[in-house]
Amino acid sequence: MATKVIPLMPGANQSFTCTLPIDSKNITLGFTFTWNGFAEYWFMSITDTKTNTLLLDAVPLVTGLFPAADLLGQYTYLGIGSAAVVPVSAVETGIPGKSNLGSDFVLVWTDTVR
Repeated sequence: MATKVIPLMPGANQSFTCTLPIDSKNITLGFTFTWNGFAEYWFMSITDTKTNTLLLDAVPLVTGLFPAADLLGQYTYLGIGSAAVVPVSAVETGIPGKSNLGSDFVLVWTDTVR
């Protein structure tokens, strides 16, 4: 099972593409990460780079226990794997804030959890 940490920078809205080893094949996806200042949470949008099709929009980046921690659990039909936000340091809240996504919290991508 291949696992990859998505390269995020703390404190900035960002867009990029990333090739991920998912279910024994490489898939290139486009990512947009946006901070919602009013509600104070991050969300991501995912695009298929081959077709430029928006696959998912406004998926909240939240933490939790498995199986609920899998942000993509209800989207297995898309074949884009599984993802979870994981705290990697002692933090006061259970969700990433505006300035600690990519430092105190990382986004881990892996094969589809079934």
